[in-house]
Amino acid sequence: MSPLAHAHFRPISSLATPLDRSTSLRPLQPRVEGLDALAHHLIGHWRRWRSPVEELTRQGRESLEACEALSTFTDDALRVRLGELRDSLRLDPAEGKGMLIQAIGCVGQMALRHLGLKPYPVQFMGALALHRGLLAEMATGEGKTLTVGLAGVLAGFSGRTCHIITANDYLAHRDAEEMTRLYHACGLSVSSVVSTMEQAERAIQYGSDVVYLTAKELLADYLRDEIGSGSREQRTQAAFMAWLNGVAGTEPPGRVLVRGVHTAIVDEADSILIDEAVTPLILSASRENRGLAEAVMIVSQLADTLVEGEDYSSNIPGKNVQLLPSGMERLTHFIRDIPVVWRPAQRREELLRQALFVRHFFKPGHHYVVQDGEVVLLDEFTGRMTPGRSLTAGLHQAIEAREGVTISTPKESLTQMSFQAFFSRFRKLSGCTGTAWEAAAELWRVYGLQVVRIPEHRRRQTIYRTPVITRSGSGKWQAILEEVLKEHRLGRPVLVGVRSVNASEMLAERLRNAGCEVRVLNALTHAEEAEIVSQAGQAGVITIATNMAGRGTDIRLGQGVVERGGLHVVVAEINESLRVDRQLAGRCGRQGDPGTVSIYLSLDDDLAVRLLPESFRSFISLLTGHSVRGLALAAQRAFRWAQSRLEAEAFARRWSVLKADEWMRSALPFEGQGRRTS
Repeated sequence: MSPLAHAHFRPISSLATPLDRSTSLRPLQPRVEGLDALAHHLIGHWRRWRSPVEELTRQGRESLEACEALSTFTDDALRVRLGELRDSLRLDPAEGKGMLIQAIGCVGQMALRHLGLKPYPVQFMGALALHRGLLAEMATGEGKTLTVGLAGVLAGFSGRTCHIITANDYLAHRDAEEMTRLYHACGLSVSSVVSTMEQAERAIQYGSDVVYLTAKELLADYLRDEIGSGSREQRTQAAFMAWLNGVAGTEPPGRVLVRGVHTAIVDEADSILIDEAVTPLILSASRENRGLAEAVMIVSQLADTLVEGEDYSSNIPGKNVQLLPSGMERLTHFIRDIPVVWRPAQRREELLRQALFVRHFFKPGHHYVVQDGEVVLLDEFTGRMTPGRSLTAGLHQAIEAREGVTISTPKESLTQMSFQAFFSRFRKLSGCTGTAWEAAAELWRVYGLQVVRIPEHRRRQTIYRTPVITRSGSGKWQAILEEVLKEHRLGRPVLVGVRSVNASEMLAERLRNAGCEVRVLNALTHAEEAEIVSQAGQAGVITIATNMAGRGTDIRLGQGVVERGGLHVVVAEINESLRVDRQLAGRCGRQGDPGTVSIYLSLDDDLAVRLLPESFRSFISLLTGHSVRGLALAAQRAFRWAQSRLEAEAFARRWSVLKADEWMRSALPFEGQGRRTS
């Protein structure tokens, strides 16, 4: 057993029968439509307007006072007091007979004694918000790890497992390790589940009171258990017979989620509940497809010779490719070379459209990388590699053919579930992140989560400079190079945020040619992520990072950096979501530190080409170069409008994924979830 899974004593939950339905997901509920949906939206808007932040502020101060009042208690007396408060919370989780503030104050005192960390009032506020099932927006550097730990202890007191969802395996293991002494001091067991673990070890780790892991690992294990243990009705019947025979608590062979699911606290909630919810998680198995590898290679060679405008057309805003008569005619010349099963017109034309599609809309270093002879997809929002994930409908094979690597066997879906459907059915769901306000309406509509903004412990001093707009991409990169060199000569640390591996490597090479030492954080250097980010605040350090930007790792300023103006952040390429840009900008100004942010816009940027009218770009291009602050701000407003368009489209895709998932699970009860309840 992992040392993380050790506990001083077990909670009362071990006495629960397997019929306790509170340890399973809630039944699938129908989505509200029409006037009901409008009423639901208005309720969410009203709740955000009537924010509980005032009440939480008062409770945060009271919690700190309760924490300080316990400073004279001996360790034994404090442990006894905590046990009394835990029992009160178990009987009444909402208030614990008025003991909630006393309980979290006691947990705060435990954190001070065993972690050396005294929670700030805003951290108590965040923990209380999580306990109430809210989504707390807390600025970067405000100590969300400890905040989540405090809430995790309160959740663990209920006797039901609390799953704490993190952004990646590294953070899951790190946060569990850092909080172990706190959980153990409070009589709770804690563990982490990472992708490299075998099934037997997973089952042991899932037996803890608090489990840190990623959303992908939890949902994948839940779906594996669903496949292996039959329908809900079969599981309930088996559990009832086991209980009658006096073997309560036994689980189906091979089941890893031994204590079920009940409570989830989602760290970096915007990334997990919004950005990663674009596609459902699919459990699949390899399926032999005769002739596919040979067919995609032949069609890929043909695609390299076709001419846009003559043989096919592409629509950049709509992201689609249309074959023209000339292209279809040229394809017929290859019929004899294509395997028989792929010769019908519809099938061979689809292969060619896919080959052209990946050439126009899948960029190496932005959407994928080739590593060890395999195509590995990149997460568009974090820049991280996603090994094991593949595209459907033959697109993955089309990319492999383009890159000249071995064609993989396509996957056959065994079962799937969207992250929206999964997390919205937890009996208790909460979360925290640095950027959630822009997505507050969606978080309420999909998950029923109310966003509350927690104030900063110290007022932020970040200065946003006037945006810089250039006519061309080359002009933008030259301007960025000059600004980075200027700040570097002042001895300030600089963090440059880019969107792709290629952009990070290109800028790094230019800076090295200028005589600067540069640290690059992208999908190819992800193993060094925490170390690179932890040093990004030292004097004179230049760091170039994709959207991964080291979420979960603080950038602390080195000696003398505060006097030089703090960390300087350069947003070199704005993203399709304003939240991601704000997350990057939030890397400076931690805990009241000084910092500055520069934003660069180019009329050649992909976002501008796709969405801004040609006439508008031409007008801005004529005026670019003049020192007009209003022009830069107007251009920034136009880019933000384009971002809002893309965010709306992304929401529509996520909503369609959720609706499709709900339809499938209501229409196919044999998938293990039962019919939709009304």
